[in-house]
Amino acid sequence: MNRFATLAQPRHEATSSGSAFHWFWAIIAGFSVPILIVIFGMVAALIEYGELPRTTASFARETGNQHTVELGTYLNIPVPSAFATQAPFAQLTELVIIAIAISGIFCFAVWMNRRSSDHRTREVVKNLHQRLLQQSLRRAESEGAAAQRSRARQLISNDLPELGIGLSLWHRVIPRSVLMLGGCVVLALLVNVWLAILAVISGAGLWRLYSWMRSPDWLQMSRFEIPKIRERLVSLIGDAPMMARLQAGGLADQAFQAELDALDRWVAGDDARRGRLWPVLMFAGSIAIALLVMGLGANILHGQQGLSLPASLVLGLALTASAFSAARLSELARQLRRSSRACESIYLYLQRGDDVAPSERLVGLAGLRESVDLRDVSLQDAGGKPILRDLSLSLRPKSLVAVLGTDDVSTQSLTELLMGFGRPQRGIVEIDGISLRDVHPQALAKQVMWIAPDGPLWEGTITENLMAGLSKSVDKRDMVNVLEELGIYEQITRLSDGLETMVGPVTDLRDGRSSDGLSMNSRYMLGIARALLHRPPIVLAKEPPAPTEHLSNDPCLKAMKTLAASGALVLVLPHRLQTLRQCDRVVLLNGANLVGEGGHTELLNSSDLYRHLNYLLFNPYRHRSGN
Repeated sequence: MNRFATLAQPRHEATSSGSAFHWFWAIIAGFSVPILIVIFGMVAALIEYGELPRTTASFARETGNQHTVELGTYLNIPVPSAFATQAPFAQLTELVIIAIAISGIFCFAVWMNRRSSDHRTREVVKNLHQRLLQQSLRRAESEGAAAQRSRARQLISNDLPELGIGLSLWHRVIPRSVLMLGGCVVLALLVNVWLAILAVISGAGLWRLYSWMRSPDWLQMSRFEIPKIRERLVSLIGDAPMMARLQAGGLADQAFQAELDALDRWVAGDDARRGRLWPVLMFAGSIAIALLVMGLGANILHGQQGLSLPASLVLGLALTASAFSAARLSELARQLRRSSRACESIYLYLQRGDDVAPSERLVGLAGLRESVDLRDVSLQDAGGKPILRDLSLSLRPKSLVAVLGTDDVSTQSLTELLMGFGRPQRGIVEIDGISLRDVHPQALAKQVMWIAPDGPLWEGTITENLMAGLSKSVDKRDMVNVLEELGIYEQITRLSDGLETMVGPVTDLRDGRSSDGLSMNSRYMLGIARALLHRPPIVLAKEPPAPTEHLSNDPCLKAMKTLAASGALVLVLPHRLQTLRQCDRVVLLNGANLVGEGGHTELLNSSDLYRHLNYLLFNPYRHRSGN
């Protein structure tokens, strides 16, 4: 596969607009360098000979043009008569002014080309972020929300930045560096065909030799193997005292010596390759220079016309610019090797499957009257590992239910199923006899509310966060009453703008508080307050870690019991022992399996696993056992 075609999909995105503008500045930048080299050659010719134009009599007879500057075998630059008749100093002044003007145009064109490249890249990457959001919502309906979080982290943190680097570099190099390379090579060939060909062949040979000497496979293997061997040596040193007590007959010493010999071989091989790299390259470069000198000498000593100083300058500058352009293309090729993998990963995730997502079915839902039923539900992750196995539950309104398990993924996935995320491989999830497969997510979203440890809160004021999605009108006094009931209103009034304080997602907590002044527990309380105002039929909550101070009467727990008493089904993932004690029912999972359900006291008496989890998760003195 052609590596330079790997970014075809992002390059042809609809948001990658402005191609005509981009190509215009790229063409100007690409051709400005060969023109500048010609101007420099003319300046050198003027300084060398003291006048312009200077051409051979034979060329003048053949072309009939007396106003031509000869800068090589086939490179003859015609000049206007008005320029040719000027004094040499006036000619030099005009050439310098022209060179400065072209340099300015070149720099401006490079800047505009870079600006255009970055703008097009940003638009594509921004659009891909938005498409990832839409695709994650769609995939969450069949694969679960937890799976999308880990995948999105990889795509947004690694793949999209890598794609952006490659795409921006592509736009900066293609076609600018290609045009510069082509123009400078043609210029070198016009100066002297054989010397230019010899220089190109020598440069390509040196580059191939450098690539071969670098041996990327060896370097990659050494970067992988050497740290691994060192880790094994550290492990052997740590185990050596214990192995010595086993009287293993020197096996520990033998194992350590074997690993040490392996490390020495890898390091020696790495040093040998690095040590001979530059001497070999310098010797090869000396041979290439010698060949060029021989070619130049043959041209001067045996040819009818040798290379003049201006022609040599033009040839050298053209070859240097060609090498620079070739290096940029090589840099692009290396970057595309990395960006192509990121591009493939992104577009594979965005690829739309043939299955029909639940969001494309139009079935409504009118609250919770009887029960939420899970019948023989089995759920697996992408690798086939069971998350839930043959789970059967019946959850009724007016109840506070805790879900406790040995695997956070399983308990989280159970709550996600009730939000419509995840498509079980077997079994069915129903609300009042209606399968969630047939419920429109927007209709389900009106009946189910998720309360995260951080709220969750989004960018907006506290009032906007509390009222978002609320169809009924709520008096501000009702909002204040709810916040006072939770004991958070006084804290909010101490913020800079009170209820109109801008808040957002948690990105960093310092001293237990985020930049907007809210602690994690305060954010959780705002999530509870939102549920008290909305009164949804189903409430799913994940508690934050318990605060350091003991709460004899937890207002959040009291609010959840109020919601349950008002007719809601409240399902909570507990982090506080007090919550477990006051729940009407506890569902106990061991990995993917349901192993028990009942009241807190009942499970303490009947389940060793439940007693173990209570000690492991909720015993305030568990961390002191190692002291």
